[in-house]
Amino acid sequence: MEKHALLIGVSQYSASDLSPLPAAVADARALRRVLRHPKMGGFTDANVTLLENPDRQAMETAIEELFSGRNKDDLALLYFSGHGLKDDAGRLYLATGSTRKHPNGELVRASAVSASAVHENMQRSRARRQVVILDSCYSGAFPDRNIALISGRNGYGKTSFISCIKLLFVGANENMRANA
Repeated sequence: MEKHALLIGVSQYSASDLSPLPAAVADARALRRVLRHPKMGGFTDANVTLLENPDRQAMETAIEELFSGRNKDDLALLYFSGHGLKDDAGRLYLATGSTRKHPNGELVRASAVSASAVHENMQRSRARRQVVILDSCYSGAFPDRNIALISGRNGYGKTSFISCIKLLFVGANENMRANA
């Protein structure tokens, strides 16, 4: 059994209508320290990947690589801290450093990573233990309703990942939205 983690923090956005989130990269770095700590996370350095302010292609590629090539007993953990956005149909997208909106305010979907694409990678993976932590607005709009949803009071929660099958951790209070 191996443990693999992809930690994504997006603090800076090229689009002026997406406000910077200085804590996003800092939070991803802090989680990396926890996961690599031998008495806490126990992940090896080589199995923890950190992406800071990636573009869409880099983010999608890293997500696919996290979930592909896993064995059934492996753990795949995806952490995203950044803006979560919905398109005009209400579908969730994870903002990248290059995400932008049309002049009418609608999301340019090709500039962000769809939660549906994340979900498809999870479904194709052989890893039975999957953890997705979305520290973003609209994280409750993740497309899979057959996974355990843990939402902490006021955005704080605690859980054990020892025997999880699939888990989505909602990191922000659903009533709280950043200026996006």
